[in-house]
Formats: sequence, structure tokens, C-alpha cells
Amino acid sequence: MVAPIISLVSSLLPIVFFILFCTRTRIKGLWVIFFYCITSLASDSLLNSTWGPNNKFLIWNIYTLIEYSFLSYFFYLIISLRSIKTLIVFVSIIYFIVFFLLYKNNSSQFNSVLTFISQVIILALCLIYIFSAMNQSTESLNILNPLFLIVIALLLYVASTLFLFIMANQLSEKEMNQYWGITLYSNILTNLLYSTAFLLYHFQNKKPPPESRTVDFTSPNDR
Repeated sequence: MVAPIISLVSSLLPIVFFILFCTRTRIKGLWVIFFYCITSLASDSLLNSTWGPNNKFLIWNIYTLIEYSFLSYFFYLIISLRSIKTLIVFVSIIYFIVFFLLYKNNSSQFNSVLTFISQVIILALCLIYIFSAMNQSTESLNILNPLFLIVIALLLYVASTLFLFIMANQLSEKEMNQYWGITLYSNILTNLLYSTAFLLYHFQNKKPPPESRTVDFTSPNDR
């Protein structure tokens, strides 16, 4: 019971760090992750409420769609290749259509297939971003930047939970509760990396203190 509480508390960290350090940023990608973190916290709170256990499949399915929307838009913003941007739009339209068709036919259980598809798409976009960044010249490549760290966080989360979502519908409720700890620990690590990214942005864009100026009384300008 400790891991769910820690996971829920960790969801607050990136929200607090963004409010403290990044509210003046003009980087749209950071704002997208901020609102995504708020949505994730709201989803976790609903699941832990008295209403949540009886409606967990509904919460998971809706969250899957919202999560994909935020993350696909995040990569649309940070990937500069026009062909990849066009591909994101095209794939997303197809995904939304398939999602609503399958959800309409079966809304009484967790749709692990759609979750798996969304995770695969996000995983592919993570790798595309990383490889495109590595192909840049060494002068323009900066691995220690907030957006790159966020992509690494997403990559780790998707890689660690992908196969759990594949088997979700084949697992009993007891087995699901047993293996769900993987998602909780992955969520904690991801939130810590998000918080680190927001803190990193703060230090990289922190204004230097004004230089102290000594007064020379022999100079006409200081008299």
C-alpha cells in the first residue's frame, strides 16, 4: 500500500516544480507536459477515490486517449522534421477513429490493444527524437536540456510498462494487482525526471545577479 501513496505524491512534484520555476517559459512543450502531469494526477486521484474502483476501466480508457493526445502534441512541437509532423497528424487521426470504434463496441473492460498501440507510437516518437538529435552537429546537440530529459523519462516509462499493458486483459484481478507495482515505480521515476527537467530549465535560464560596481571617487562619472 506504500507504493500507490508514493506514486500519487510523486505526481505532485512536477506540478509544484513547474509552478515554482517554469511559469514564465515560452517553451510550449514544457507547458504540454505540465498539463499532462495535472491530468495524470487527476486520473490517479479518481482511481484512489471511492468512485474509482468501480469505474477503473472507464478511467483507464479515457486517460489513454487524453495521454496520447498530450504526448503526440508534445512530439509534434519538439520534432522539427516536417515529414514527421505530418506523420504524427496522420497517425493520430487514424488512432482516434479506431479508438472510438473499438471503445463503442466494448467499453466494459480495459482496452489493452489501444493502450499498446498508443505506447508503441510514443516509443517510436521518443526514438525518432533522440536519433534526430544525435544526428545534429555536436555544437548544436545539448543532451542536458529539459526537453531531452523529458523524452528520456517517457522512453523509460513506456519501455517498462509496454508488455504489462499487452497482457492486461489476460491477467486476473489478483495478477493485475501483483504486477501493477511495475507501473507505480515507473510512474515515480518518470515524475522525478519531469521535476528534474523543470529544475534544470530554471538553472539554465536563471538570470545572473547584477555585477557589483565599485565607486571611484576620482572619476568624474562617479561624483
